[in-house]
Amino acid sequence: MNTRLSLNALLFTALMTAPGRSQAPPAPKPNPQAPTLNMLVPVGMQRGGKLELSLTGANLSTPTGFWTSFPAKVTIPTDNNNGNDAGKLRVQLDVPKDAPLGFHSVRLTTTRGMSNLRLFCIDDLPQVMEVDTNHAKTSPQSVPVPSVVVGRADAEMSDWFKIAAKAGQRISFEILGRRLGSGLDPQLTLFDARTGREMPAGHSNDAPGLQTDPRLTYTFKEAGDYLIEVRDVMYRGGGDFWYRLRIGDFPCATTPLPMAAKRGSKLKVSFAGPTVEGVAPVDVAVPNDPAIDTVWVTPKGVNGLSGWPVALAVSDLDEVMEQEPNNEPAKANRIAIPCGVTGRFLEKGDIDHYVFAAKKGQRLLIDGHTHDLYSPTEVYMVLRDTKGTQVAASNPAQGARIDFNPPADGDYTLAVEHLHYWGGPAETYRITVTPYEPGFDLSVGLERWDVAPGGFVSIPITAIRRDYAGPIEVSVTGHPGLTGQVTIPTGQPAQPNQPAATLLLSAKPDVEMGPYQLRVEGKATINGKIVTRYASVQAAVSQALANLSYPPRDLAHGVAVAVTEKPPFMLAAKFDQPEGLRGGPVSVTITAARAPGFADEITIAAGNLPANVTAVVKNIPKEKSEVKVQLTPAANAALGQFPISFTGKAKHQNKDFTVASYPTPLVLVNPFELTVAPAPLKLTPGGKGKLTVTAARKAGYQGPINVELRNLPANVTAAKATIAMGQTVVEMEVMAAENAVVGEKGDVNVLGIAMAAGNQQVASANFTVGVAKK
Repeated sequence: MNTRLSLNALLFTALMTAPGRSQAPPAPKPNPQAPTLNMLVPVGMQRGGKLELSLTGANLSTPTGFWTSFPAKVTIPTDNNNGNDAGKLRVQLDVPKDAPLGFHSVRLTTTRGMSNLRLFCIDDLPQVMEVDTNHAKTSPQSVPVPSVVVGRADAEMSDWFKIAAKAGQRISFEILGRRLGSGLDPQLTLFDARTGREMPAGHSNDAPGLQTDPRLTYTFKEAGDYLIEVRDVMYRGGGDFWYRLRIGDFPCATTPLPMAAKRGSKLKVSFAGPTVEGVAPVDVAVPNDPAIDTVWVTPKGVNGLSGWPVALAVSDLDEVMEQEPNNEPAKANRIAIPCGVTGRFLEKGDIDHYVFAAKKGQRLLIDGHTHDLYSPTEVYMVLRDTKGTQVAASNPAQGARIDFNPPADGDYTLAVEHLHYWGGPAETYRITVTPYEPGFDLSVGLERWDVAPGGFVSIPITAIRRDYAGPIEVSVTGHPGLTGQVTIPTGQPAQPNQPAATLLLSAKPDVEMGPYQLRVEGKATINGKIVTRYASVQAAVSQALANLSYPPRDLAHGVAVAVTEKPPFMLAAKFDQPEGLRGGPVSVTITAARAPGFADEITIAAGNLPANVTAVVKNIPKEKSEVKVQLTPAANAALGQFPISFTGKAKHQNKDFTVASYPTPLVLVNPFELTVAPAPLKLTPGGKGKLTVTAARKAGYQGPINVELRNLPANVTAAKATIAMGQTVVEMEVMAAENAVVGEKGDVNVLGIAMAAGNQQVASANFTVGVAKK
């Protein structure tokens, strides 16, 4: 039995079934009025051409923009009532010849909001659309070589295609299906058209590194016609089961070599994969932009055909390549700290060694990166000291990581091998060795938001801290008309899996309707160094792409925002008093700024009320612009500041509008605060003293306040007193009996009771009352 595999399975099961296992906070839900896009038809195009896309979905009418991550001239035709059908829309694209190849993304905006994300491919192969008559082996669709075929899998059916191959011709076949966010789990099989028999080694299901998509390269011995069968492995199909079948003698790269490059550097990038022989390295200039974490690099064959681009990670580390031979500890590659190193297992059982110098007590993180860089490799690592004694190893159940605190100064040798002892041209990996540093990560649970001109939207921000408890400054970047900032306070989030703060993203009144791309940036000063992190939306992107495990890396931090139609009214809320008391009414004035021509009733609702606070709301009547709303905090409501927002709903010109007021703080306070003078108070046995108790009245409370001294020293007394209605001061006489014990007592305080505010009790700060010898 493979002990590594059994350990992996056991620990995975234990983690998944452990009591109290943490859960992610519930993700925000998209605006139900925003457009929803089905997969695009077609799901890509050849660069340097024009294409009319037929969008289908829901809420597609009144479009305001079609956003693309690639350069394109976008036109939304207005003929034939286009733009008025909620279920379909035509969009025309004109893409330049130098548009970057690979995965891209698109979104539609309407007057009501931002659509879900859809992937779109830019290719240099001529594009062919599947026909409806190719579902039988006897009636295949003839397609040219090279080409890319756009097809859709139907339930219980296969798609059949026919190609003509020359004797000795090498042709690669690759399906982009699951990687497109399609529900399809594709497989492809080659057949001899003359005999109908499956070609030897002519089948592919899950190709290494392609997230269950297939790919194979075949050299045809004889000239003739050959068939390609494409289907879902479970014979499923439907509207979201689209795919792209690439056919041609193009390179089949899996990852670049190296797999990462330092920000701002220039280098030559080679390729790893099953068919990359003779592919020339590509010159790459890595951007300096800290917001860019991926550069897509395209391999090109000697015949000029391009393979599918691979992801080069952008790093802040010095990056190096493994140097063979290093299969023995004595031949280990020496690396510096910090650094990243790219290696590969070309043969089964290959073990690569790296040696580095470490200092005692310098905590190091050694991480293996594979799947997140689209490599199929599973890495296992062992760390040994100069005597060859194992001092640490990665745990397969917890990923390829070693968290190491060196017990002594000296050299340490890292052995890296494949968890399953595999090897081959696609088995690449990247290792990083970095000193541990405190820090944080941010995430946003939804990758698309909507905001009206002059309005705002609340975006919950989740934070994960690593030995840093200080403040984090969060802001949005990307367009001057869209702003927002919030400080995550020290120690937040107070509870696991709860938002650390809410960012209010505001749109200036003059921002035009349409799509915008933003980032949420967090900054903190940690150990004297400014640390910047961009909030991740990867979980939301993965969900938008049918739970694709590893979406294109460059989508991980982009937040899409639609500036919607300006509503016919805006709301503002203002508390009539700056502070409120528990147990009594708190009045709020809701004001509507109406646009000319809008006079209808506005339905008001109170949102995000704190616990034990209720609201009695009234609608703003037709042709009126103001209404009073009453909040009632219960006697057990918490004290503090609580941002309250009110929403208004109305119909105008047959459209429903929902508008929220900018949050305004509900401030709940005690009815008064007490101070005492003199403090400390000194007495002698048989003596007297006077204390002046002063009440700072809050929230308009003017009622009487009964006061009494508590925790006095033994045989020291004081009569109760009352601060009269509307007054702030009372004197209290304190008497020490002859037998009062000499000494000091430091926990004396004055308790005040608000007689006209539900007998709420408030104590002064503790002070000292002392009895000294005569």
